[in-house]
Amino acid sequence: MKKQINKKVIIYTLIGLIFMALTFLVDWIFIAGAAFMVYLNQRELTKNNHNNSYK
Repeated sequence: MKKQINKKVIIYTLIGLIFMALTFLVDWIFIAGAAFMVYLNQRELTKNNHNNSYK
């Protein structure tokens, strides 16, 4: 059984990493964007795990 790659999670993770880099390089307020990306990522991952647990 091959696991399917979730493109949304990869995109959210990359955007979150960009926000983290901006936090250290530009201004600390970009941490809010990184926290929001973590929230979206967790929501996407739990949604997928919840759907797969019933199959």
